[in-house]
Amino acid sequence: MGDKRFLELIIKEPKELSDSQKKAVLSDRRHIRIIAGAGAGKTETLTRKIVCLLLYENVKPASIVAFTFTEKAAQGMKSRVYDRVRQLGGEEICAKLGEMYIGTIHGYCSFLLENHFKFGDYGVLDENQETAFLMRVGWELGFGKNGNYTQNCRTFLKNLNVVYGELIPENNLKKKAPEFYKCFKKYEEILDSHKRLTFNRMINLALTNLQEKQNVLSDVKYLIVDEYQDINRAQEKLIQLIGLNSEIFIVGDPRQTIYQWRGSDEKCFEDFAVKHIDAETISINENRRSGRQIIEVSNQFSDYFEDEYDHLDPVRKEEGAVYIAKLSDNIHEAKWIADQIEKHVDAGKCSYGDIGILLRSVNTSAPPFIDIFRERNIPFIVGGKVGLFRRPEIQTMGKLFAWLYDKGFWYESQWDRENKEEGEELLYSALESWNDGVPSCKLHSEVIKKLENWKKIRLIQNTKALQKCTMNFSSC
Repeated sequence: MGDKRFLELIIKEPKELSDSQKKAVLSDRRHIRIIAGAGAGKTETLTRKIVCLLLYENVKPASIVAFTFTEKAAQGMKSRVYDRVRQLGGEEICAKLGEMYIGTIHGYCSFLLENHFKFGDYGVLDENQETAFLMRVGWELGFGKNGNYTQNCRTFLKNLNVVYGELIPENNLKKKAPEFYKCFKKYEEILDSHKRLTFNRMINLALTNLQEKQNVLSDVKYLIVDEYQDINRAQEKLIQLIGLNSEIFIVGDPRQTIYQWRGSDEKCFEDFAVKHIDAETISINENRRSGRQIIEVSNQFSDYFEDEYDHLDPVRKEEGAVYIAKLSDNIHEAKWIADQIEKHVDAGKCSYGDIGILLRSVNTSAPPFIDIFRERNIPFIVGGKVGLFRRPEIQTMGKLFAWLYDKGFWYESQWDRENKEEGEELLYSALESWNDGVPSCKLHSEVIKKLENWKKIRLIQNTKALQKCTMNFSSC
């Protein structure tokens, strides 16, 4: 063990941990399961656990593997760990932190396959790239013979991910779904011929190879897994395999599981305590994020879940507020929310930057809000993909193409078909869209004159070319 002064600093700075957080950081059990509710400070708990291992228990960085759900979360955790280690331990130990793995499960599998199992010359396809790849090679698999080709490709991919995620044995596939099995094996052959790996296949390949060569994991002594409620059975098996010779520290909250549609199985979180009967379960219930009324509603809602969990305890003193508004459609909903935003900002209760809007889907639900906020000059940032033609610079190009055609038109909003832009209005609207979307490179009114002159010249040239073509055909 290291200097106890380190331990005191780790626990108390920059803010002292709660009793449950301290218990999680200091526990010496081999298997630890943390139930961390929303806003409970789980990232800070994980960070200080890693810092404690490095500075107090003098663990080698190379012996620690930490899985996060996204690369963004991994970068955040890396930054926190590096900053704390540098502040407490100095630059010398920071130089060795590169030997520690903090990242996604897929990233770790890619690392193993590339460095230990002769897949170094393979590239990795993410989910969107795999869809595009399958659309290109699906003809070789016979997906164009019957029905809709695109839908056939998507259905195959969906079934494929179930096979990988649930670890369905190939013998079962061969007996019960022989046609799918043939396509499945052919697809893997095509992937290998192009030297490509996919996210779900990487995990299966890592499992297969690790079972034959477990000494690859001999340096790993501490495995930390965040968002454990969102893993699938294949990831669970990989975690158990890595954990055969290491301590396992998992963090999650089954109340927050939202990825069943992608194959995650929240029962893995409960099964952890069953598979490891020595596991210590620690609940971190303090919520530092929300007002008291929000926490109260959250607790009432969670009481309807099948499994019972301790209620969250609000730390903030503010009461906050919870409202339910029933409106006729999404347009009125967006207008009502815009009204509330303007009301609170004008009253000086908050600024625009203090407000956030959560949507079921940015792609399908955000457009009405975008249109109405722009109309009312409410500044906003969209976190997510809203579609190519929602971007102002792309709208500029679309309007200009519509302007080139005499009968061209443009609907500013797909929700409002009564207001249609036509003729010269398109040109001015295109300029406005560009200036809204690219304020650092604004275009001025003289651009309109240049475009109008260019269009006239082109029309004259095209008319002369058409007349010449017509004369040539007539002489034939």
